[in-house]
Order: sequence, then C-alpha cells, then structure tokens
Amino acid sequence: DFTTPSYRTGLFLDPKGRGGTTGYDMAVALPGLQSGEEGDAELFKENNKTFDVGQGRIEMEVNKVNAEESEIGGVFVASQPGDTDMGSKVPKKILTKGIFYARIN
Repeated sequence: DFTTPSYRTGLFLDPKGRGGTTGYDMAVALPGLQSGEEGDAELFKENNKTFDVGQGRIEMEVNKVNAEESEIGGVFVASQPGDTDMGSKVPKKILTKGIFYARIN
C-alpha cells in the first residue's frame, strides 16, 4: 500500500482564480450566482479547494532472476485514485500494468 497525494498544491489556482491557500473565495465570473449566502451550496466544492491524499496499492511479481548480473525483472499491477480537481470531483480509479527491472547492489 502507498499514499497518493494530489498533484496540485494549495498554491495552484484554477482558471477562475480559486485555490486552496491563495486566490479568490468564489468564482469571479459567477458573481450573480454567489452572494455569500445564496448560490454557494451548488458551488461549494468548486469554491472550497482541498488537498486530497488517497490510498494506492501495488502488486509485484518477480519472474526472472539473473544472479550473475544481480538483476531481477517482473510484472506489476497498481491501482490508485485519480485527480479530484482539489476536492470538487469524484476520483476515478486508475489501473496501471507494466514490466519492471531492477539491479540489486
């Protein structure tokens, strides 16, 4: 198991100037929808950015060993949650499969 932090930090600003630690409190382009009291409910997640950390999982299988060269190789399958757009969207599940190689010292 491993942790997968958000790829955007609090200093990132979305196209409407909203961010986790910097930027505007609400979308500048939508002032008619947001008075500070009304209209905030439907845009709450868009306006209130969060730094999400998810849990990932990886499985590795060694299927080739070269003892003379101190090398191993095999396959892996990893799954982790995708981007949440700083808390405003439901993350998609990302599944990655591949081949790995390592030299052991």
